[in-house]
Amino acid sequence: MRMKASAGLAFLLAAAVWAQEKPAAQGRVKAGPRRRPALQSEARGASTDSRWAGEKISLDLKDADLRDVLHTFSQLTGLNIVVDPEVRGAVTVRLHDVPWDQALELIVRTNGYGEVLEGNILRVGLPSKL
Repeated sequence: MRMKASAGLAFLLAAAVWAQEKPAAQGRVKAGPRRRPALQSEARGASTDSRWAGEKISLDLKDADLRDVLHTFSQLTGLNIVVDPEVRGAVTVRLHDVPWDQALELIVRTNGYGEVLEGNILRVGLPSKL
Protein backbone atom coordinates (compact mmCIF):
# COMPACT_ATOMS: atom_id res chain seq x y z
CA MET A 1 0.00 0.00 0.00
CA ARG A 2 1.40 3.44 -0.79
CA MET A 3 0.09 6.79 0.47
CA LYS A 4 1.44 10.10 -0.75
CA ALA A 5 0.47 13.67 0.08
CA SER A 6 2.37 16.88 -0.15
CA ALA A 7 0.01 19.64 0.87
CA GLY A 8 -3.05 18.21 2.50
CA LEU A 9 -4.98 15.22 3.66
CA ALA A 10 -7.48 15.25 0.81
CA PHE A 11 -4.68 14.14 -1.47
CA LEU A 12 -3.55 11.61 1.15
CA LEU A 13 -7.00 10.03 1.22
CA ALA A 14 -7.26 9.98 -2.56
CA ALA A 15 -3.82 8.42 -2.86
CA ALA A 16 -4.61 5.81 -0.22
CA VAL A 17 -7.82 4.82 -1.98
CA TRP A 18 -6.01 4.78 -5.33
CA ALA A 19 -3.27 2.60 -3.85
CA GLN A 20 -5.83 0.07 -2.61
CA GLU A 21 -7.62 -0.02 -5.96
CA LYS A 22 -4.51 -0.17 -8.19
CA PRO A 23 -1.71 -2.05 -6.39
CA ALA A 24 -0.36 -3.61 -9.59
CA ALA A 25 0.06 -0.22 -11.27
CA GLN A 26 2.44 0.81 -8.50
CA GLY A 27 4.36 -2.45 -8.46
CA ARG A 28 3.13 -3.25 -4.96
CA VAL A 29 1.74 -6.51 -3.71
CA LYS A 30 -1.95 -6.36 -2.87
CA ALA A 31 -2.48 -5.75 0.83
CA GLY A 32 -3.19 -8.89 2.80
CA PRO A 33 -5.70 -9.32 5.59
CA ARG A 34 -5.86 -6.56 8.15
CA ARG A 35 -3.89 -7.44 11.23
CA ARG A 36 -3.98 -6.10 14.73
CA PRO A 37 -0.84 -4.06 15.40
CA ALA A 38 1.88 -5.35 17.69
CA LEU A 39 2.31 -2.19 19.75
CA GLN A 40 5.32 -1.45 21.91
CA SER A 41 3.41 -2.18 25.11
CA GLU A 42 2.68 -5.71 23.85
CA ALA A 43 6.06 -6.34 22.29
CA ARG A 44 8.31 -6.02 25.33
CA GLY A 45 10.90 -8.73 25.14
CA ALA A 46 10.02 -9.61 21.55
CA SER A 47 12.71 -9.63 18.91
CA THR A 48 12.92 -6.67 16.55
CA ASP A 49 11.88 -8.84 13.59
CA SER A 50 8.59 -9.94 15.18
CA ARG A 51 7.65 -6.63 16.76
CA TRP A 52 5.84 -5.16 13.76
CA ALA A 53 3.13 -7.22 12.06
CA GLY A 54 1.50 -4.72 9.70
CA GLU A 55 1.63 -4.56 5.93
CA LYS A 56 4.38 -2.28 4.66
CA ILE A 57 3.37 1.18 3.50
CA SER A 58 5.11 4.28 2.22
CA LEU A 59 4.19 7.74 3.47
CA ASP A 60 5.22 11.13 2.18
CA LEU A 61 3.37 13.75 4.26
CA LYS A 62 4.11 17.42 4.79
CA ASP A 63 2.25 19.29 7.52
CA ALA A 64 -0.72 16.89 7.46
CA ASP A 65 -3.13 17.23 10.40
CA LEU A 66 -2.36 14.55 13.01
CA ARG A 67 -6.03 13.81 13.72
CA ASP A 68 -6.72 13.33 10.01
CA VAL A 69 -3.71 11.03 9.65
CA LEU A 70 -4.95 8.91 12.57
CA HIS A 71 -8.40 8.76 10.96
CA THR A 72 -6.82 7.59 7.71
CA PHE A 73 -4.90 4.83 9.52
CA SER A 74 -8.21 3.71 11.03
CA GLN A 75 -9.85 3.52 7.61
CA LEU A 76 -6.97 1.70 5.97
CA THR A 77 -6.38 -0.85 8.71
CA GLY A 78 -9.85 -1.44 10.12
CA LEU A 79 -8.52 -0.58 13.58
CA ASN A 80 -10.87 1.38 15.83
CA ILE A 81 -9.12 4.52 17.03
CA VAL A 82 -10.33 6.90 19.74
CA VAL A 83 -8.44 10.20 19.81
CA ASP A 84 -8.43 12.42 22.90
CA PRO A 85 -9.80 15.93 22.18
CA GLU A 86 -6.46 17.45 23.23
CA VAL A 87 -4.52 15.65 20.50
CA ARG A 88 -3.27 18.20 17.98
CA GLY A 89 -0.31 18.49 15.69
CA ALA A 90 1.13 18.33 12.22
CA VAL A 91 2.80 15.33 10.63
CA THR A 92 5.75 15.60 8.29
CA VAL A 93 7.24 12.22 7.46
CA ARG A 94 8.79 10.37 4.58
CA LEU A 95 8.78 6.64 5.18
CA HIS A 96 9.39 3.92 2.61
CA ASP A 97 8.23 0.31 3.06
CA VAL A 98 7.60 0.53 6.80
CA PRO A 99 5.08 -1.71 8.61
CA TRP A 100 1.96 0.40 9.13
CA ASP A 101 1.85 -0.35 12.86
CA GLN A 102 5.41 0.92 13.26
CA ALA A 103 4.59 4.07 11.25
CA LEU A 104 1.50 4.70 13.38
CA GLU A 105 3.39 4.34 16.65
CA LEU A 106 6.22 6.52 15.37
CA ILE A 107 3.84 9.30 14.34
CA VAL A 108 1.94 9.19 17.65
CA ARG A 109 5.06 9.22 19.82
CA THR A 110 6.91 11.83 17.77
CA ASN A 111 4.06 14.22 18.48
CA GLY A 112 4.39 13.60 22.24
CA TYR A 113 1.36 11.34 22.63
CA GLY A 114 0.96 7.76 23.68
CA GLU A 115 -1.28 4.88 22.67
CA VAL A 116 -2.97 2.02 24.47
CA LEU A 117 -4.55 -0.94 22.71
CA GLU A 118 -7.61 -2.35 24.49
CA GLY A 119 -9.09 -5.22 22.52
CA ASN A 120 -9.58 -3.83 19.02
CA ILE A 121 -9.65 -0.19 20.11
CA LEU A 122 -6.55 2.00 20.06
CA ARG A 123 -6.73 5.05 22.34
CA VAL A 124 -4.42 7.98 21.54
CA GLY A 125 -3.77 10.82 23.96
CA LEU A 126 -1.40 12.35 26.45
CA PRO A 127 0.54 9.61 28.27
CA SER A 128 -0.67 10.98 31.62
CA LYS A 129 -4.31 10.40 30.57
CA LEU A 130 -3.88 6.88 29.25
